[in-house]
Amino acid sequence: MAGRRFRSWLNVRSVAGQVFILQLVIVLLLGAAATVALVLQVRHDATDEARGRSVAVAEAFANSPGIVQALHSPNPTKVLQPKAEAVRKKSGLDFVVVTNDKGIRYTHPKLNRIGKHYVGNIEPALHGHTTVDTGPGTLGEAMDAVAPVFDSHHKVVGLVGAGITIQKVSGLANRQLPLLVGAVSASLVLATGGTALVSRRLRRQTRGLDPVEMT
Repeated sequence: MAGRRFRSWLNVRSVAGQVFILQLVIVLLLGAAATVALVLQVRHDATDEARGRSVAVAEAFANSPGIVQALHSPNPTKVLQPKAEAVRKKSGLDFVVVTNDKGIRYTHPKLNRIGKHYVGNIEPALHGHTTVDTGPGTLGEAMDAVAPVFDSHHKVVGLVGAGITIQKVSGLANRQLPLLVGAVSASLVLATGGTALVSRRLRRQTRGLDPVEMT
């Protein structure tokens, strides 16, 4: 009996059936558009959050007490490596790297990369400007913020690079997708149910007739 009623609602010849199909198509299109828009917004927000965190960490570490003295010490790596790693783990970034004014690394999450040239755009930082860029790095494609380290005479004596891999940024966004898809799916179910109720009422009022029969 329930199956017959449902099939009668889907009778596209009747006014109620036509209205139901039209409303269902509109609901599905709106749901799809909303899902795409929300996914793009989530990814945009995750990217902005990663960029802001990278810049904040790079600038904070570049202006931290004792960093200039450490850069001028006999063994900068011994002083800076533990501090850089502690900041990296606390901030949730993938790397916090300190270099000299030539771009040679004093710190790195992978010890075998210390002493090698920094991979990334450091020219703006060498001229005293913090920069954010996305490109290939030693840990893969990454969002990379580079901040200059100034001495007391406002001369650039080193750089601090901090960033997060694009893979991790995507992971931050993807963790929100199940909740997002669930909310959209629930909305679609409610909207479809509402559409079915409207069509059912309309079918009763039109007695299941098609437009020609009603005329």
